[in-house]
Amino acid sequence: MSQLEENFQNTLFKLIPQTKNLGIKITKIDENQITVHGDYALNKNHLDIVFGGSIAAISITTAWSLVQSKIEQAGLKGNLVIKRQEIDYLLPVKTDFECVASFQSADDWDSFKKSYEEKGRARIVVTAQIISESKATSKFQGVFILYK
Repeated sequence: MSQLEENFQNTLFKLIPQTKNLGIKITKIDENQITVHGDYALNKNHLDIVFGGSIAAISITTAWSLVQSKIEQAGLKGNLVIKRQEIDYLLPVKTDFECVASFQSADDWDSFKKSYEEKGRARIVVTAQIISESKATSKFQGVFILYK
């Protein structure tokens, strides 16, 4: 974990304390993508698979983290919230896993930032998937809003 990931993880845990309980660690932040490691043991249910609620919470958290980290790097000030989310559960998760969130296209961030600077409000769509044993086990899409 580099300094960028460590600093943002500390910010995440400060801004949303509940995320400490998800058993996640930010492992990589790139220009348009973020990767989070998830702990199977802390998220398993009575069926010995990762609880669907954990998958949803980690997907939302990872997607939110991508946008929030970009907001902070750009020096923007505002409030980021999720407006809508959808998740498809494809396969059960039986091991530690990764959640990878990204923008739909490389141009999305620039459009989002420009809209926010001009209007004081912007929306962006972020996708995420849980990867376990080299397979996509869920697919998430969320709409996030930044406002002043």
